[in-house]
Parts: sequence; structure tokens; C-alpha cells
Amino acid sequence: MTMNVPFRKKIEVERMAHEMLTRYATWKNQPLVLPIDIDDIIEGFFKLRLEFCDLKQYLSIPDALGATWFDEKVIRIDSSLEEQEGRMVFTMAHEVGHWYMHRPIYEMNKMTVPLFGFKDSDPTAAVVCRAAGRKEPAEVQADQFAAAILAPPKLLRDAVKAITENGQMVVEDFEIFNETPARNPYLRKAAKEVIDAGFNMSIEAMCYRLIDQKLVVDARPTQAKLL
Repeated sequence: MTMNVPFRKKIEVERMAHEMLTRYATWKNQPLVLPIDIDDIIEGFFKLRLEFCDLKQYLSIPDALGATWFDEKVIRIDSSLEEQEGRMVFTMAHEVGHWYMHRPIYEMNKMTVPLFGFKDSDPTAAVVCRAAGRKEPAEVQADQFAAAILAPPKLLRDAVKAITENGQMVVEDFEIFNETPARNPYLRKAAKEVIDAGFNMSIEAMCYRLIDQKLVVDARPTQAKLL
């Protein structure tokens, strides 16, 4: 299903993620610590029901990973992800992104033109997140939001500074893996080292987060540049 969402620059999504984490830390009455407790954010802070089930069968969608029911205040994650902790946590954070950024849009439009065509009696989620296919803007935003709350910029920079001398990870073969950076074995090694500092993310997600936050630099001495 397609959700119509306003265009948001990545910096806006980062700001919204920071805003949510600040509210969560205030509610918790303690500073953020690693790893970010996404279970507590879902069930404690937002007071949503979190369920693991055979979501693919439940929705009859073969590549369903997660789904959020706005009206029922429930997030469901496909149980197959329980064996892939990094991906499971990212999917949970992705659904939090839908709840925080997109639920207000859903609520506003409920009073006018419905965003989704479904009957209340149908077991249909407001948002279904899938493994394959072209990602709609709402899905891209939720991915960006998930990365931002699982690896907040300050905590990520502090972790990289603790590992390196100048706060940047030096990585080889960026040109070779320019279009598929998460396949770069040197970048994956760097991402794993950062994850071991306390982040609960997949190596792939951390690869892109390090690039996005400009915390990796090309190892080539004569053409080194921030990515």
C-alpha cells in the first residue's frame, strides 16, 4: 500500500529522530546509552503492543518484514527476523519511524480523505514494510529515521573517535565498491568495529550510516576525500 507523505530532506528526518530521542531520554530521566533500547521505546515510551508472528502468512504477503497498525496501536514483526538481530532491531526502529512521522498524517487524513482503502474489519495494516521492490518515500524516510535513532550522530562520532586518532575510519577500495559500498570488505570490517562499541545494527546498516555521517575516508593517500 502507498502512503502519501510530504517530502522531507534527510536533515529533517534526522531532526525528527533527535527530537524523539530527546523526548524519550526526558521520559526515562537519564541520558541516552548504547545500545538504544528500541523495545522500551515501543512498549514503554509509546505504549504500543509489540508482537512477533508469521507476518507473511498473516498478511498473505511473501516478503513482509514488519507492519504498523495505527488504530490498534500495534507493531508486528515477522518472526523470521528473530534469528537476525541487527535486521530485526532495524525493522522495529523503522516501524517506530512510521509511528512517529506518519501516524499524524494518517490521523489528519482520517477526518477527510482516507489514505488507505481498507475496512475496519479487515486484518490490514496501515503500513506494511517489505523486503523487496522499489521503496516509496514513506519507506525511505522510515529507513533514515531508523538509522538515526539506532546510531545517533553524537554517540556515533564519540564511538569512532574512541577507535581512531582523528575521528574518521580509513577504508580502502571505495572506488571499486562505489555503487555497492556495503559489499566492501574493508568498510564492513570498520562497521563491525563500530558496532562492537555498543550499537545494535546490522553491518550493512552501519556501513551506510558511517558514510552518511561522513565518518569514513578513502584510504588513497593522493585522493583522500570525505564520502
